[in-house]
Amino acid sequence: MKGELKVVANADLGGLGANQGPPSFYMWSERPLSFLKAFSSRVVPWLAILGLFLFKPNRCRQAWLVWLPLLAVAGLALGVVKCAWPADNEFRETVQPMLMALGFGWAGTLLLAPLAPWPHKLGRFGCLLLGLGLFALLGLAFSGDWEQGMFNEILNVLCAVMLQFLVFALAAALSLAGWAVRRRFTLPGFLKWFLLWLIVIWLALIIPWVTLNSLGRGEALAGVFIMAGLCSLASFVVTLPFMALFAANPLYRQRLEQLVVPHEPKA
Repeated sequence: MKGELKVVANADLGGLGANQGPPSFYMWSERPLSFLKAFSSRVVPWLAILGLFLFKPNRCRQAWLVWLPLLAVAGLALGVVKCAWPADNEFRETVQPMLMALGFGWAGTLLLAPLAPWPHKLGRFGCLLLGLGLFALLGLAFSGDWEQGMFNEILNVLCAVMLQFLVFALAAALSLAGWAVRRRFTLPGFLKWFLLWLIVIWLALIIPWVTLNSLGRGEALAGVFIMAGLCSLASFVVTLPFMALFAANPLYRQRLEQLVVPHEPKA
């Protein structure tokens, strides 16, 4: 659609004046590349994940299974958020890309896990923090069509900061859960410790902030548990599809152990 658009306000005033106001004109022009711009920005994280299959350890059929939990997270982000909030809700536009960003963080970290120098030079917590943080930030940065810059609005900056808190809590919980099951690694045991540490870490992160902002208010404690519960739930829900992958596929189970379980020193 293109051409001149004429807009006229019309109201029946009952003889008190003209029924129509002065017309306003707007030149409507086609923007054939607008969809392509939006599409191209959102496809960058997917292409980044696809590029990781060029590494030799990922040149096998089992490695391609990482797409299944990533697509499951995409479906959860679209489905749950769409049902929970109306289309014009700002909270929905914030939660959806952050859930997807964590999914990209998981996928990128698992595909980079076979690179040997990581655990020795950075430590397992450093590997998780760097891998999850970089790919999650990449997924968030290209989640929208921002023609004036990726982080030109204050809301986008706040989302990026909040995402790094999510990544830190997730990496810390994974590392502590791996340490807890270092003598006997089982997925159910690891999942139990992971959820426990996730809640504890979020409580530790949120309590000082809520205390400083809610001194003297009785509802402060309730706010602490609500925020910690929501943040823990979001991280846990994104992790569950990847846990299913670990349970079904020995390749990714081995990579998880490599990232989170410290080796016991030999006697």
